[in-house]
Amino acid sequence: MSESVTFLRAMLRKGSSVLGASPADEAPNPDSVPDWRYREDSADSMLMRAIRYSALGPIFYRVAAFPKVYIGFAVSNGSAGIVPVLGTTIFAVLLNVFAVWWVVRGRGIRAKTSGRLMYVDLAVGVVLTTLVAVAAPTEVQPYAVDVAWTWIVGTVALWTMSFGLPAALVLLIAAFPFRAFLTWIGGLPLDHPLAVSRSVGCMVALVVAIVTTAGILILLGVGTRFALGIGMRRGQRAERLRTQRVLHDSVLQTLEAMGLEAPDDESATAQRLAEMRATARAQAVELRRELAGPDAPSARGLAADLAEVATEMARDGLRTQLVAAETEEDYRLSHARRTAIRDAVREALRNTVKHAGTKQVVLRVEESDGGIAVIARDQGTGFSMLDRPPGFGISQSIMARLAEVGGRGTIDSHPGRGTRVTLWVPH
Repeated sequence: MSESVTFLRAMLRKGSSVLGASPADEAPNPDSVPDWRYREDSADSMLMRAIRYSALGPIFYRVAAFPKVYIGFAVSNGSAGIVPVLGTTIFAVLLNVFAVWWVVRGRGIRAKTSGRLMYVDLAVGVVLTTLVAVAAPTEVQPYAVDVAWTWIVGTVALWTMSFGLPAALVLLIAAFPFRAFLTWIGGLPLDHPLAVSRSVGCMVALVVAIVTTAGILILLGVGTRFALGIGMRRGQRAERLRTQRVLHDSVLQTLEAMGLEAPDDESATAQRLAEMRATARAQAVELRRELAGPDAPSARGLAADLAEVATEMARDGLRTQLVAAETEEDYRLSHARRTAIRDAVREALRNTVKHAGTKQVVLRVEESDGGIAVIARDQGTGFSMLDRPPGFGISQSIMARLAEVGGRGTIDSHPGRGTRVTLWVPH
């Protein structure tokens, strides 16, 4: 049997609590999850919220169904029994509106307490229907019970969602003698045609609630597994690309510099060695920052970041003329976009150092097309894009990095006419 079928069977057997044990890095093991008693500190917080929100369906059903059923009762029976039925409807709607607010805005509760609330919900439904069955006039009692029975339908749906099909089927079986008890305390014979027809209708409503909620459970389980699978694949790909970029933009650059042919002049060799040591120290700092995690957001603007990059490139002998003015829009760039364009500029300038055959570049920052553009222009040897297809540095360290934050990059170069690199990100 496939893993997906096993997971769905576990969802139907144990309810949405199976999702709470879905780890972030592998498929969940549904058979290891006891009903609503998993360790909350080991469950993913987003999955925990999904479990809590799954209760909204039955609660919203009550909020909408109670007024609808009451209107049908009032139209058919006039003022007979209106006091207990109207009171029950108002109480049920208000209580379920509060439940919606609590589920959406609340901080959540422990799993054991959630299970207890399911029993409290069942008790409220039993009390409401019993009070209506006793208080309603005998001639309209089956119709009055239909209104209060709306709560029981929601309860069965909640139990299906929370505990699974077995628990819901237990409630369905118990509902038969309970519905007969309501008929009896209302003063009607159990074989009264009206009582029988309304009782059958109540049982059918419970079956529909169980089948519908089971379908929702299946959709919830399938959707969650697809979302987890897509998220894990995209996360793994993003982490792999990030590692490749770190290695390409730091370690590989240093190794390539070390592999360059040493000059014949002894003083030039000493200068090259000093430059390599400085580069290695800078790369060590950058690697340490990457290992420590993402940069903390700062209040400084993009121009300050680019000035820092220009200082780094000066160690490699590249003189950068930065033409930029801090603007209000510059500070509105998100941290992710500012970091992406900063690192893309760094890679573009490294390409200038390695391939352009010049030690000068002009770096200009300007507003363009509702975003910020950084243009790097050199008067180096240039190259033909047809003869030199984009390597990892252009395709991933520049283009892909910008695309991830909604930006783009273009390169315009011709042999003997220099290179122009335009990097853009939206505000």
